[in-house]
Amino acid sequence: MPTAYWSVENSGVKNGDTVIILGSGPIGLMTQKFAWMKGANRVIAVDNNQMRLDHAKRTNNVETFNYKQHDNLGKHLHEITKGGAEVVIDCVGMDGEITGKDRIKTLGGQIGTIDPIIMATDMVKKFGTIQLTGIYGTPATGYPIHKIFTRNVTVKAGQAPVIHYMPELYNMVEQGKIDPTDLITHQVPLKQAEKMYKMFNDRADGCIKVVMKP
Repeated sequence: MPTAYWSVENSGVKNGDTVIILGSGPIGLMTQKFAWMKGANRVIAVDNNQMRLDHAKRTNNVETFNYKQHDNLGKHLHEITKGGAEVVIDCVGMDGEITGKDRIKTLGGQIGTIDPIIMATDMVKKFGTIQLTGIYGTPATGYPIHKIFTRNVTVKAGQAPVIHYMPELYNMVEQGKIDPTDLITHQVPLKQAEKMYKMFNDRADGCIKVVMKP
């Protein structure tokens, strides 16, 4: 929750904005909720996992797009939003799908992909904001700095100051302003931890968020 909340706060989402959120895992799903709470007029979820997109649509009432079903989703969303989104929040990072060109880039020290950044740059409007919440822990080859520069795009990034947001978030849950429990897809005994970590990693059995009890 705190990472998602900070992502929306830090990106500057305001009333009437169109917000595109890359990734519909636990953080992406919570980010969708907070984007609505901040007054977004349109929230769009992007992922390659249809099960997670279906969950996002069902629980957060967002528009969904599976990027595997589009040759150039960045261009498509730029067009249907009539010039791009005010805010694009990347909740994927370098953990996204690895492509052939990404494997070539590992020769220069890159581990993982920067496709989410490239996609975000195509989706954001001029003078818009890209928020990098997903982790980028190594040098990256092919960063689209030229597009960011020429279109006056603001890029924000970093690690959420989790502890500072917890009291506020506890109060929001207690007051019923937000319900994070619809993320929970599995509740199991702690002894099944190894099995559930594998299930989550493999994105099997509709697994999104697991609660393990001692």
